[in-house]
Amino acid sequence: MIEKQSLMSGSLSDVTSKLRRTGFGILLAFSILIIIAVVFNRPENLFVAVLLSLVWFVVALVGLWLPNCGDEVAKVWALLSIPIAPYLVLSNGLLPATLIPIGTIFPVLLLKGWWRLLLMVILVSCSFLVPLHAGTYDSAIWLRVCITNITVSLLIFALSHLLESALTESKNKALELDDALEKEKQALASQSRFLATMSHEIRTPLNGILGLTDVVLANTITEQARPNLEKIQCSGQSLNRILNDILDLSKLNAGKLNLEFMPIDLKLIVKECMALYAPIANEKGVSLHIDIARDMSTLVIGDATRISQVLNNLISNAVKFTQQGSVRLSLTFQFTSSGDHVVHFSVMDTGEGISEQQQHIIFDAYAQADSRVNRVHGGTGLGLQIVKNLVEAMGGEIVVNSSPGNGSHFQFSLPLAITTIKEPKFTIVEPKRYFSGHVLVAEDNPINQAVAKSLLEMMGITVALANNGQEAIDSALAMTFDLILMDLHMPEVNGAEAAKLLRELNVTTPIIAFTAAVISDEINNALKSGMDGYLTKPVNKNALHTVLSKYLRTSQNRVDSSISRC
Repeated sequence: MIEKQSLMSGSLSDVTSKLRRTGFGILLAFSILIIIAVVFNRPENLFVAVLLSLVWFVVALVGLWLPNCGDEVAKVWALLSIPIAPYLVLSNGLLPATLIPIGTIFPVLLLKGWWRLLLMVILVSCSFLVPLHAGTYDSAIWLRVCITNITVSLLIFALSHLLESALTESKNKALELDDALEKEKQALASQSRFLATMSHEIRTPLNGILGLTDVVLANTITEQARPNLEKIQCSGQSLNRILNDILDLSKLNAGKLNLEFMPIDLKLIVKECMALYAPIANEKGVSLHIDIARDMSTLVIGDATRISQVLNNLISNAVKFTQQGSVRLSLTFQFTSSGDHVVHFSVMDTGEGISEQQQHIIFDAYAQADSRVNRVHGGTGLGLQIVKNLVEAMGGEIVVNSSPGNGSHFQFSLPLAITTIKEPKFTIVEPKRYFSGHVLVAEDNPINQAVAKSLLEMMGITVALANNGQEAIDSALAMTFDLILMDLHMPEVNGAEAAKLLRELNVTTPIIAFTAAVISDEINNALKSGMDGYLTKPVNKNALHTVLSKYLRTSQNRVDSSISRC
């Protein structure tokens, strides 16, 4: 309550200061005009008229020159005007009385409270002093002037009060909005910190579960044990996907999800997405179809990762909720009136369908069309919210048409510029490839040490371990390595600090951040410290192989029996 009152008081003070500064500016201009008028018209008492104008001129200059003393200067102006204004009417008659309506503007702009009211009453009362002037005057005109002065003064006072109240209220609302936005910003920052910590704490043991499962599955084991291990592997991968969904949604809500636009081939993307769900669809007897407009150019500029993420979510849902029939992915295009190339994506299934009422909530976070869905099909309800946010982040929009028992039809459009540059070709490293080389793994977690050591040794790599950043520095200075995998969060010296020190000591060995961190700022700091890239935990074997193939020599092939069946 006290904070709110302080906020409102500050708002009123700001409004008063701005009005006062405007008032001093108008007073300065008005005093100059009065001086000019006095010089040309030469009233009966020239000295008093010039004196009042000069006083107002000097006060206006001081008020503009010393805005922090505006309140004191305005009160000085009032004290000087209180005796001079009546004397001006007494000495010059009706003419200065006609200027009173203009004069009443200045108390409104310069003063507040009782000072404003007092000076306005005194100025208006000056109209009644005209009969005391020694000269002649027209009584009818004088009466009209008195009525006009009173009416105009009351209107100015009322309007100024309403204007000041409106400005203060507007200022208060703006400050309250800024305060609310700042609190929301702080809440999002706290959420991001919490998610970063949560992600690191979950990914670290998850890396051990998935990594050691991969190691065991890669060796000869009984056929009785293999299915159980594969279930553990699938459960871990499912947990990792849920974690990624939560983090992506957090980044989207905070506006921190970066898009990477480059030449891509939509034909390859849709084929890869469909192929991913072909085994599950085949088991259910659901057919998958891809339709691409014949005259369509599929070479465009876009974010392949995010387009794939959208399609994967939609296809996954379509396959999940279709027990028989088909899932069809279609691509068409059009050129807008402004010449933009827009690609229309369509995912249609013959599944359960969604009621009209449920269609209004399926794009909300943690929402599912039916409460039974989670029990029957699983899932967090985040997928479609992420889809919607990603599509909108890429400049598109998504709609759904469906009815119970008649399947669902999701459509979204993206503005994707056509390009003649083909998608960059990346060397796909087979997980069976064998390497030779010496790798230093800097990791403080014993389980993650065991995972990294086992995975690397399975590929023929000699591994040395360091428990913290300082040990990594000592090891890198003592002997030569082909590659260093460096965790970011370690005691004594963290990964980024260790990398920076090694670069300062002219150690040129490639350093890859090997971390559970997912916040872009943390990863960017690691890259700025001198690291050459990063790998996230849990370990993605394909990503690991890609990194190893870049820095290590390849050797003979080795049979790898770990095949994911998720």
